[in-house]
Amino acid sequence: MIKLEICNEEDYEFVYDLIFDFFKLNLNITYMKMETFDEFTKRTFVIDDKNYIIKNKNNEKVGYVHIMKNNEIGYFVVNEFQNQGIGTEAVKKIMEINPRERYFVTIHNENKSSISLAKKLGFMSKGTIYEKKIKGIS
Repeated sequence: MIKLEICNEEDYEFVYDLIFDFFKLNLNITYMKMETFDEFTKRTFVIDDKNYIIKNKNNEKVGYVHIMKNNEIGYFVVNEFQNQGIGTEAVKKIMEINPRERYFVTIHNENKSSISLAKKLGFMSKGTIYEKKIKGIS
């Protein structure tokens, strides 16, 4: 059993570190490079987005979930708490407390756990993103 708590400034470092660890796995789609802490907080914690810390029954911070104005949901679970249904429960809860007509998730093709989570919750694949990197250009 988990609970979602509205993310506040005291949580920003936890969220940044969690996403920084995820970024190292090279499963990120949206960003080419990890931002600085200040850049990240200015972009991430905007008024129109809803950001939540995921806490377990022991009140430990075990993840982060957010929904953006465009209905895209993002979720990150601390490594040691993955594959326990926490992400699935968090996405269910964020949809319950932020009802919308439709939702989106953007998932890297190699992120099998996240693909499984999305399918379990009834998300359907809608497209594929292709990427081409050019060396020497940032």
